[in-house]
Amino acid sequence: MNYREDERRWKQMMDILTAESNGREPKPFTSQRTLFGIPSEVEKSLEALVAADEQAQRERLAEEAKAQGALETVQHPLDPIYDQHSEILILGTMPSPVSREVGFYYGHPQNRFWRVLAALFDEPVAQTNEQRTDQLLRHHIALWDVLASCTIHGASDASISDAVPNDFSSILATAPIRAVFCTGAKATELYNKFCAEETGIPAIKLPSTSAANAACRLPALVSAYRAILPYLTPPTLPVLNVDEVVALEQRIAAAGTPLAELMERAGCSVAHRAHELWRQRVEHAGSTQVCWEEATREALDLDDCARRGTLTILCGSGNNGGDGWVAARDLAALGHHVILVSLKAPEDLHAEPARETALGLAPVLEEAGVTVEINPSLDRLKELLAKSDGVIDGLLGTGFTGTEVRNPLDEWIEAVNRQHARGSFVLAIDVPSGLSAQTGSAAATTICATATATMLVAKPGLLTEEALPFVGNLFVEPLAYLEPLLTGEEGPSSGIAAAPTKEQTPPQP
Repeated sequence: MNYREDERRWKQMMDILTAESNGREPKPFTSQRTLFGIPSEVEKSLEALVAADEQAQRERLAEEAKAQGALETVQHPLDPIYDQHSEILILGTMPSPVSREVGFYYGHPQNRFWRVLAALFDEPVAQTNEQRTDQLLRHHIALWDVLASCTIHGASDASISDAVPNDFSSILATAPIRAVFCTGAKATELYNKFCAEETGIPAIKLPSTSAANAACRLPALVSAYRAILPYLTPPTLPVLNVDEVVALEQRIAAAGTPLAELMERAGCSVAHRAHELWRQRVEHAGSTQVCWEEATREALDLDDCARRGTLTILCGSGNNGGDGWVAARDLAALGHHVILVSLKAPEDLHAEPARETALGLAPVLEEAGVTVEINPSLDRLKELLAKSDGVIDGLLGTGFTGTEVRNPLDEWIEAVNRQHARGSFVLAIDVPSGLSAQTGSAAATTICATATATMLVAKPGLLTEEALPFVGNLFVEPLAYLEPLLTGEEGPSSGIAAAPTKEQTPPQP
């Protein structure tokens, strides 16, 4: 081999390692040494020698890179997520450096895995590790990776060597796994090579959700991941009396999810539901084409068309008012112009965790440009509502009973209903104000909602014939992984059948 040929091959080796470290496929080696386009026996022998030499160069270069720290041997640091209800197993290759740093799967902020699950299940994007664990277990999804250890350069799957697979026997012995899905080509390749024969379950390939897979946009990812849905049994939640829901909240808190965290999740769910109602409004108004054009841009995915809404949130002095404060933050972050109208100033609230939540969020909302009005006059309220494309009702919660709503809330409710009649959507938090969540009886002034987002489980009053005109479409927002807390318990004393966990569309009056 002459010097120029050796230099050429060395450059090709460097190009390959650079391409692989950047997550790209390297160009294959080619030879132009042919006789009339057909390799001779001599040429074939030369090709074999060149290939052997190139492999040796590659191995030497890899060893040098490893010595310089470009490659590292990684031990999988995360426990698998699963329980006895898990029905599918989703596997990646090995947690990325960012995921290892944050201590959870798909932890890079640009990885779209959690956005895909949120879209699949019509939920807000889980933000914390605890929320993500809850989401997985609620939907009977187990999560882990194919490899227990490997040598790898950064997050480049293409650079993986010395692969050692994980042992899936504990998961398979505990959970009724019906299918195994692998995220990306490398995970699928490694699973088929090391694990498929042992587990007896073939891999179903899913596209990678990494930002490096930029050719696959979010809508296409969501469409591809719908393949998991036929293998999952949708969770079925009971209908619980109001006092049983209060007891359930205490059990959730005792199990490790504080009431303040439940309020955070409830507010995020309200914001998600209001944002979806606004998107539907935009589409029905004839802006669908604009929405879909903007949806081709990865970061937007149909959201930018919904960034000019004016949404007014009415917050009472109870904890569903606290949900409204959280929703205001998230809706402002989505680009909506948000008006928050509160019956009382944060420091004058008594219900917890609503008081601490409102106190903590007041400066955040001010910085985000949210308009906050404390106990405005009726005329001022009407002026604010007249600007609103949507209204969120967080005035009265599930504890309300009676036939009359006290002033000024009765006048506020009437003003909201008039704005609803003018075309604004109305979303009720937990229960429409003025309606009994227990019995379904309505006070003289009761919110007529487009939709109701009720928390944890449905309450019996929301499902009565009398309540239907006030509830609108009913969405049950689970908020927490309830199955272990409800397993083995007797059915609710109300005797009503289990409720759907998403949308119920009642007949319109």
